Amino acid sequence: MTEPTGDSRPEADYVLVEGREAFHAAAVAVATEARREIVIFSYELDRRIFGSEDFLSAARKFTLQHAHARMRILINAAGRTARNSHKLVELGRQLTSFIEFRDLPDEHSGINEEYMVADGRRLLHRLAPDQLIARDYQTAPHMARLKLRDFEPLWNESPPAQELRDLRM
Repeated sequence: MTEPTGDSRPEADYVLVEGREAFHAAAVAVATEARREIVIFSYELDRRIFGSEDFLSAARKFTLQHAHARMRILINAAGRTARNSHKLVELGRQLTSFIEFRDLPDEHSGINEEYMVADGRRLLHRLAPDQLIARDYQTAPHMARLKLRDFEPLWNESPPAQELRDLRM
């Protein structure tokens, strides 16, 4: 289902994603289509979505098949993610040159939205981690760049997520 966002540019069209399974499928599609960079901003990196075998397979393939692949993951509650034995974290520990986790500083902990950007052109976005409705902007470089502009300063302010680096599984 494609719904216009009110913006007259065709790149602002999105597919409405409803439910956890649909969000999961869209996240896998984003990871599968990426060639250079995947950026994830998440509250706690829901392991039912980002720790599933099909997402992990897409992430592994992305990092190993593309010479300059980079996955940057900024987590609002990294400590909570560490306590949940996350398979994406384990993959990140194996592929440290490609996957990096950072912990959002406390002064920004009120940011609840979650999004995933691939190659600065595709954006999967939901306003809160517990929301069951999201928007998948499949070809929207303008929208993706806007989210990247929000992400970059937060990434630069955030320290590496030590809780995830030291995780033993």
